[in-house]
Amino acid sequence: MKSKYSNTPIIITAICAITAVIIGSVLIFAFSDRLFSGATEEDSSWVCGFAQTFGYRAELEEAREEAHEELREETPEAVAEALRFEQFLDGLFADWVTADAITMNFFLAYPELMGIERPDASFGDVTSPNLSDVEALWEEGRADVEMFLSFDYSLLRRDQQIIHAIIQRDIDLNEIMNSVTESVFFTGYIRPLNGIQIQLPILLAEFSFYTTDDIGRYLDLLEDTIRYFDDIIAFERGRAAHGFFMSDANLDSVIDHLESFLENREDNLLITVFTDRINAHEELTDAERDSYIQRNRELVLTNVLVAYENLLSAMRELRGSAVHSSGIASMPGGENIALAMLRQRTGTDRSAEQLILLYEEWMDRVLADVVSALLRDPDIFSAIEDGVSVGVGDGTAESFMIILREMMAQDFPEIEPISHVILEVHENLQDHMSPAFYLMPAIDNFDNNIIYINPPRINDELFLFTVMAHEGYPGHMYQAVYFRQQNPHPIRTMLANLGYIEGWATYVEMLSYSWAGIDPVLAEFMWNVRFYDLLVQSYIDLGVNLLGWDHSVVTEVMAGLNLADAEIIYSIYNLVTGIPLFTIPYSLGFIEMYELLNHAQDRLQDDFVLLEFHRFILDIGPTPFTIIASHMETWMRMQ
Repeated sequence: MKSKYSNTPIIITAICAITAVIIGSVLIFAFSDRLFSGATEEDSSWVCGFAQTFGYRAELEEAREEAHEELREETPEAVAEALRFEQFLDGLFADWVTADAITMNFFLAYPELMGIERPDASFGDVTSPNLSDVEALWEEGRADVEMFLSFDYSLLRRDQQIIHAIIQRDIDLNEIMNSVTESVFFTGYIRPLNGIQIQLPILLAEFSFYTTDDIGRYLDLLEDTIRYFDDIIAFERGRAAHGFFMSDANLDSVIDHLESFLENREDNLLITVFTDRINAHEELTDAERDSYIQRNRELVLTNVLVAYENLLSAMRELRGSAVHSSGIASMPGGENIALAMLRQRTGTDRSAEQLILLYEEWMDRVLADVVSALLRDPDIFSAIEDGVSVGVGDGTAESFMIILREMMAQDFPEIEPISHVILEVHENLQDHMSPAFYLMPAIDNFDNNIIYINPPRINDELFLFTVMAHEGYPGHMYQAVYFRQQNPHPIRTMLANLGYIEGWATYVEMLSYSWAGIDPVLAEFMWNVRFYDLLVQSYIDLGVNLLGWDHSVVTEVMAGLNLADAEIIYSIYNLVTGIPLFTIPYSLGFIEMYELLNHAQDRLQDDFVLLEFHRFILDIGPTPFTIIASHMETWMRMQ
């Protein structure tokens, strides 16, 4: 299974079944054994002709936008309402960012300047396994909902109207997701690939030391690890007691990571990374450095690793406790809840049936393009077999970042200069993490950006080049910094839509192939291979979590796609049940973003300018696609 998260191709088997008669068995064996490196490619002319517009179900949002497209009159009532809404948002943001010390440190460097008090050095609260406590917590949130409903949308500024629409949509979807109290157990804190047990070491290793006080806060935070993990264990036991714990197959992956992490004690990354950072801290004396390093070592060994040992023991005890270990649709009220979850994460308003048909059409089209390319030039297969070297840069991630920023300049608006560093994932975590990821910087300190790459999961230059496009320029880093340089309300950070964020990054990942200095035909082929894998994983994810497909149905569906490899089926099924709806924001986000592009091109014709389209998308920021579509109608009338 190849995607951004793994390197084995699933399109290979499907192509082999179709092309065996023409191309021959030698190619088939080589095809099926190759670990795909791929990522993306393309120039804007190929982009323009790739897909048709499927349309948007945004009539209500469009009508609302048209009703307010004229400049709002600055009446005293409008000024007062805008100020009242701003104060409401300020309060919501302060409540969110002070929930725990990690959230505070990652999103605000200097909260005092915003009048926000720092929270205690704690990882924050864990959802209670007691369902009556969950219901009481939901009831507490109704006061904020009632306050929100009191605002007059028509009196708000345009930027506030966008925020209002996002919050209203979230409220409506949360009503569905909270309709079944047990839904809190449908997903847990502990998951393969992206559970807190994997994320926490990275979050701690990147805890920012803006001042020496932050070092003390960090060390105090480590003392809370056992309590935090004990609360997570209690929640996971509650999941198990209600029958919603993960399958043994996914549990094996979790246990494997925990055992691997615990093998490294004195050389644990939380000891080695902290030591390096403290030794490089110029404001400390030698005595202070020694004291901090010694205290950190003791806390890692006696708190952090003990917490992980407790978690490992609990996970072993919970083996075999899964009852509802398939998709969310198989759980009580699961079909409606899964669709609401998907809509919240991706920003689409399509139905489950529409999504299935959408993915089938895209898979057919992309697979046909791949097979056509192979029939025209069977030798193109060697790109998958041997890997692809790019024709720009010197093969390093940093050189690719420089090239990407140069190549994107014509079609993307500029941002003010920023700094970044590219780090490698620690060897303790390499087997359990994605090929790369971007760490969002603090809202008030976004000039300093960090991208992690995971070398064992990046197997050729082309993959590295497009990964850097996805994570850096013009992907996550560029998009995040651009939006923050527009000075939006900080609450937009907590309202960020994953479909937009990953859709944008996947869209520019596709574009990056035209900048890699390789043959355009090869570039298109490699993108299609990469995207087909992502489409198939997302298609199965939809079937399992929205329609209730079990393993036997997945096997039949995969066979219909000429994918009968039991190992591939097993891997995908575990992924979509272990991390429901995980890949869909990437693929569906791309499709929705791409269709916005096509819609604008079809409407504007000769007046369409790619730079201005990108500027519109970047200016509106992470927003559900139905809301973007309604605002785009106004934007197109102004072109």
